[in-house]
Amino acid sequence: MASSLTTRLEALEARSPQHYSTLQRHLPLLQTALDDATRPYPTGRQLYAHLDDPPLPARTFGRLLALLVELEIIECYAERSSANRYDIRAYDAADLDELATLLE
Repeated sequence: MASSLTTRLEALEARSPQHYSTLQRHLPLLQTALDDATRPYPTGRQLYAHLDDPPLPARTFGRLLALLVELEIIECYAERSSANRYDIRAYDAADLDELATLLE
């Protein structure tokens, strides 16, 4: 996964340096939200609601979750027509740790 994650991350940095730096700054917050999740298919709002005094708005948090989908760290649960739900059943904290290492 390392080389493909590296490639996707480099593409993100080239395409959107602002999103890249926001992801870099708030990755620990995302990790906390995913590690503390109690549902297999949470919405972004459900993940956000479990955070204690998050330093970013819910909309930005949702955009960061979408970036994790693009980077193939988590998946989007596509069998719904309403709010995005994220399939975190296969989420592996090691993948997020690898991402954190690459962002350093």
